[in-house]
Amino acid sequence: MYIKILFILIFNLIIYLKSYAKEFSIDYNTHEFKLDGRPFRYISGEVHYFRIPHTYWRDRLRKIRSSGLNAIQVYIPWNYHETVRWRYNFTEKYDVVEFLKIAQEEDLFVLLRPGPYICAEWENGGLPWWLTKDKTIKLRSSDKKYLNAVGKWWNILMNKIKPQLYKNGGNILMIQIENEYGSFSACDKEYLRYLRDVTWKILGKDVVLYTTDGASDGMVKCGSVEGVLPTVDFGVVKNKSKMIEYFEVQKKYSNGGPLVNSEFYSGWFTGWGQRKWDFPSTKSILKTMTWMWNYNSSFSIYMMAGGTSFEYWNGKVFDGTYITTSYDYNAPIHEDGDIGNTYLAIQKWTSKLKNWPWKPKFDVKNITRKGYGKIKVTPIKYSTNLMMENCVPRWAPLTFDEFNVPYGFLIYSVNIDESYLKNISIPGIKDIGYVSINNEYIGKINTTSNFLNVTYKGDFTIQIVTENMGRQNYETIHDIKGILENKAYFNNKTSNHWQSCYLTIQIIDKHFSRKGNTKFPKNDKVIGPTILLGTLNISDIYDTYVVLNGFTKGVVVINGNNLGRYWNTMGPQQSLYVPSSFLKKGSNRIVIFELEGNDLCNYNDECFINFSKDSIWNWEEK
Repeated sequence: MYIKILFILIFNLIIYLKSYAKEFSIDYNTHEFKLDGRPFRYISGEVHYFRIPHTYWRDRLRKIRSSGLNAIQVYIPWNYHETVRWRYNFTEKYDVVEFLKIAQEEDLFVLLRPGPYICAEWENGGLPWWLTKDKTIKLRSSDKKYLNAVGKWWNILMNKIKPQLYKNGGNILMIQIENEYGSFSACDKEYLRYLRDVTWKILGKDVVLYTTDGASDGMVKCGSVEGVLPTVDFGVVKNKSKMIEYFEVQKKYSNGGPLVNSEFYSGWFTGWGQRKWDFPSTKSILKTMTWMWNYNSSFSIYMMAGGTSFEYWNGKVFDGTYITTSYDYNAPIHEDGDIGNTYLAIQKWTSKLKNWPWKPKFDVKNITRKGYGKIKVTPIKYSTNLMMENCVPRWAPLTFDEFNVPYGFLIYSVNIDESYLKNISIPGIKDIGYVSINNEYIGKINTTSNFLNVTYKGDFTIQIVTENMGRQNYETIHDIKGILENKAYFNNKTSNHWQSCYLTIQIIDKHFSRKGNTKFPKNDKVIGPTILLGTLNISDIYDTYVVLNGFTKGVVVINGNNLGRYWNTMGPQQSLYVPSSFLKKGSNRIVIFELEGNDLCNYNDECFINFSKDSIWNWEEK
């Protein structure tokens, strides 16, 4: 009798616990997702915590939820958290778990994209720079050395995010392995199986995994793997039949899984030198969204919230285009958090969806910005000797990898055994070199234009400030930076008398407080690599933009925060976003490292920068 009662109690307990168990799965018979046993769809928005100031994470996430979306999709860049090998950073702005928890508090599910390769127009596609040091490693493949590095990172990362899985009471529904792998030349299925299996080993085989590829047969074929849901990506389409054509590619490989567009493009990234404003209209975005919704698909808007590639995190694509510091992407939520017409249209659209419980909230407010106006900056007499530390003499120039440094600048000094210098050629330069002779700026060279005619007699020292503009993010290669293989020629001869020095933002920033810095002599020009210093005095703190009229190319640091690169002569971006968290009441120190020069400073004998309420772009067409 007692055994029978005990059995009934245990049975009822199992039923009770099962009824409250959290579960996310795929029903391949009904072609749909199931959330706790019920049919489920998501409308997601891509957002990058690593491009948004830590203090604004909640603001952006709340705005995404208020638009009527029920999920976010987010990458995790490996190199952001393990810039130095075996040193993992998950604090403050690197605390991805905190970001996921805030998303849960804001009633958002998560589709997590940990890579290990992410693309995202991010430096080296998210792969750590130190992986490129070993030229024998085959990236994004089943190469044992590569998998060993991935495995160690995966073990750290997956165990951190494991409590945030939906089944564990968190908000992560699915995890993507790799990223658009079908666009990569390797097509290494063993590698994809490794990622699948190691993820399941740590998180459990009941966790739903997915891949994302361009909507072509060849891409999905190479980018998909057994047991993992293949999804596709595409942007605005002109007609419904094109959308159906794309989803048919997914159907071919999904074994009856639900339809998903994992990257529905609301805009596109911008490269330095781009002149045409060419983004989809709000009307076309909403039309394609309606078609996808009526076709019973889930989708993620890429990007839903724009951001900024602060410091040196912007990447480079295969055609040589360098990505701008701004990653606004023409997203519904802009780089600075402002909402635009597309956002309002999405709100209205989701409010009218039938059987959609995640209704929008219409109390969204923009963040106040302020233009602080014009301030003076003072150029400091340029000398590479002031900025050089951690120098290494050697018979050949060291690359960034050989110097064991990731980003920024290397300064090369070279002495040559010639009494008369006629020309300089550096075909091994990656990416841009700014050449001075005896501290006099001569000109710049790059990978496509690497020759300078000069006329110098007597004793001279050549200095080359070499800029790493960002490692290629697509297609991933061993993108070594610096002067490669001693391919530097002076009067068509090489030299074996080199000194290589690493230049950090910290070194530049120290110049602000260092005594003895002198202003340029009156007749000197602000030309070539130059440090400029200034102070912004404020009594209230708001977001703002810094505008550097007359400046050419360089980086700006405020209170030790690197705002990223400006490149005014290339455009179209003409301002840099300054979040309020980078500022303080009172005195704010500003350091500018200008690489080429400022004609306005030379003409007026004074240099100024401006703090504007609005961003500035110089598109030629719109």
